[in-house]
Amino acid sequence: MGAEGTVEIVGEDFSDARLDGREWTNHTYTDCTFRDADLSGLITDHVVFTDCDFTGADLSGSRHTATAFRSCTFDRTTLWHSKFRFSSLLGSTFEQCRMRPVVLDEVDLTLASLGRADLRGVDFTGCRLRETNLVEADLRTATLRGVDLTGARTTGVRLDGADLCGAQTGPALWTTAKLEGAKIDLTQAVAMASALGLIVEQ
Repeated sequence: MGAEGTVEIVGEDFSDARLDGREWTNHTYTDCTFRDADLSGLITDHVVFTDCDFTGADLSGSRHTATAFRSCTFDRTTLWHSKFRFSSLLGSTFEQCRMRPVVLDEVDLTLASLGRADLRGVDFTGCRLRETNLVEADLRTATLRGVDLTGARTTGVRLDGADLCGAQTGPALWTTAKLEGAKIDLTQAVAMASALGLIVEQ
């Protein structure tokens, strides 16, 4: 046990474990393996996972509040119908995951890798995606109003029909992303024109 009743677990192997429907509060997991574990319906509150492996795990229907997944691996992980609120996925990697539908409410995705992820229609309002890898990700019709995309890697990202109004972006997004039918504001339109080498006259 850690300070103030925190449960601290380091280096444990939970591969293939049946942990569905559990409720964890004030736990910390470091260098733990959850490969192919059943974590469906898991509820976490103020839990910290650091360098944990969720390859092949089932996290469907799970709910996470004020929980941090730091530099964790999600490979072929099932995350659909899961909810993340006031949480962090800082530096975590997602490969071939089933993620839709998913709720992301004020989630920090800074430095996360979401290359080629299917995130169509996901609402990212209030989230941070600074320096996030979005290369070839599918964010068609996604909502990114006011989202911080500073430094994000956006080559080939599909943002057709997405709502980008007020989003903070670098100039590269306007030249590397697919944006047909995307919603942008006037300031962004001027930034896009500049990135494309156009001159806007008043």
